[in-house]
Amino acid sequence: MPHTTTREKQGIYRKFNGIISGDEILDSNFETHKRDDFMQIQYVINDFSDVEGHSVDIVHTQAFASSDKVIANAKIQLKIAIVATQTEMVALAENYIKLMASAPFECQLFDNLTDARQWANTSF
Repeated sequence: MPHTTTREKQGIYRKFNGIISGDEILDSNFETHKRDDFMQIQYVINDFSDVEGHSVDIVHTQAFASSDKVIANAKIQLKIAIVATQTEMVALAENYIKLMASAPFECQLFDNLTDARQWANTSF
């Protein structure tokens, strides 16, 4: 599977690499939402900086946002940092962030992991 999930002190770091699909990202979202410790985490960092190719469409970003909005009714506060450098992945991330604008989760796009971590680890 072209992603790994790592539990960190305050959150979850998901690293996607190789060739990814929208279904894989959606499945990883559901896996994250079902974690026993999900209600205690402060952030999720989604790192797409090493993605070599993808089959992700705008329709997928709508599904990601819809599932995250549903879970936001129970979780309320969560920071979602997206690390992306490739033009297509940046455009998809920007669409997701736009769709999440009315949700209580904070979402932000970064071009490097250092800045994403710094933002994710600041309190609400």
